Amino acid sequence: MRSDTYELTLLYDFFGELLTATQREYFEYYYSDDLSLSEISELTGVTRQGVRAVLQRAQALLRDYEAKTGAVARFREMSRKIDELQAKASELTALTRGRARELALDVRDGLEELKG
Repeated sequence: MRSDTYELTLLYDFFGELLTATQREYFEYYYSDDLSLSEISELTGVTRQGVRAVLQRAQALLRDYEAKTGAVARFREMSRKIDELQAKASELTALTRGRARELALDVRDGLEELKG
């Protein structure tokens, strides 16, 4: 179940608030706190199979939200384009002087802010 942890945690960052409180709790136990299904079961008093079912439902919902919105895909594409522009701004900074260099540095710094 953990083979796609990065992908699921990214989806959770975007869409986690759309899950139920229980789904968020179990997701965070499993992915953030690195607890096993058995450990979550002990903490919550729900069977291991019940915990697994809640996690599988949460994962399916997160994937469905992304399929419908494409928000994560757009985020990745925007990040890729920002990286490209930052590289070009850095190259431009190295090739210019004076006001042009200042502007290139401003562009590079602005892109860094956008990326967060």
